[in-house]
Amino acid sequence: MNKVDLLIVNIGQLVYFKEPIRKVNNDNTVILENAGIAINDGKILDIGKSEYIKEKFMSENIIDAENLLVTPGLVDMHTHALFAGSREDELYKKLIGISYSQILKEGGGIYKTVKYTKGASFDYLKNRLEKTLKIALINGTTSIEVKSGYGLDLENEIKMLNVINSLKDQYDLIPTLLAHVIPKEFNGDYVDYFVNKIIPETSKLKLAKYVDVFCDENAFSLEQTRKIFKQALKYGFRLRLHADQIKYIGCSKLINEFPIDSIDHLENCPEENLEEIAKTNTVIGLLPASSISMLDNKKPKIDLVKGKALFALGTDYSANSAMISMQTAIDLAIYYLNFTPIEALAFSTINSAYSLRLENRGTIKIGYNADLILWDLENINQLGYYWGYNRAKKIIYNGKVINAQSI
Repeated sequence: MNKVDLLIVNIGQLVYFKEPIRKVNNDNTVILENAGIAINDGKILDIGKSEYIKEKFMSENIIDAENLLVTPGLVDMHTHALFAGSREDELYKKLIGISYSQILKEGGGIYKTVKYTKGASFDYLKNRLEKTLKIALINGTTSIEVKSGYGLDLENEIKMLNVINSLKDQYDLIPTLLAHVIPKEFNGDYVDYFVNKIIPETSKLKLAKYVDVFCDENAFSLEQTRKIFKQALKYGFRLRLHADQIKYIGCSKLINEFPIDSIDHLENCPEENLEEIAKTNTVIGLLPASSISMLDNKKPKIDLVKGKALFALGTDYSANSAMISMQTAIDLAIYYLNFTPIEALAFSTINSAYSLRLENRGTIKIGYNADLILWDLENINQLGYYWGYNRAKKIIYNGKVINAQSI
């Protein structure tokens, strides 16, 4: 028998996906009953029936899954998880009918968070981000994208990215440089400053994988976004895009011009544009908690492209929508966007990993990172049926066991 670091046996239902999913089917989805997994050096070593795993491997660390559900760890493909301050007053404003666009025009929203974040120390921001990441992890998020964008100037954008990178040894983080908004009091052409100062310095310091742009009303125009994307590609960054969230100004059309890995929000995206996106390998990032937080009853018109497009789920955790649980994102995908539990799982594991072009994560495969969730659920169809609380019993993160109920 081969000795390994960890065995998980007596899995009632093991569910994972072979490839990024447009439509769930028997060719791309694995549902294995009475399963087992062998883990060594933080990687998946073998997968099979529980009896096969128990006969082939031995370990001092064995988890009896007690016939419960096991899936890959969740991947949060869109967050603004690093910021200072709080904006609970804006929730009240939205509840009485003041739009987010109006709040932004009046210097609130992103601008308010920028003020707090620029005034915060490196250590304060690091401690706050670490607390957020710990909550995400015990709710099953094993990989997470984190954007800058609340600094705006070179010094503070670099500070934010340095904070994110300082925690990469503890958490699987994907840093993104975000062109969020144009500063109210900036002296000169901010887009020129962003492309000629912030992008080159971020590239030189190797602080981010992606450049993202908030292309929308009161943010960056179509032409400004083009200029930023061209420079980002020149410096070797991959591309992400916030598009058509507040108003349609043509941003989603940029998929015809640039290799965008993920185009997110799309609450005001025309159906014909969604059909164009569905024909590409650009992932549509769905952020249901963010849509609900705007209190304007707008959600992406995705019914036409279900089964055709690559969808992924994220929390969009931010000062505007402070919800960090990918489990809740799954619940909302089911109840608010009308996806089945197995679709919501695919979009929050393998598809989210694909949207970030991550290797060795997002599914269960020999040689991949041992990032798993042992759920307090009997099968995949109970995901969403039981909802609104942490249903993870244990998280396996890089082969290490975390008790999700007692950390």
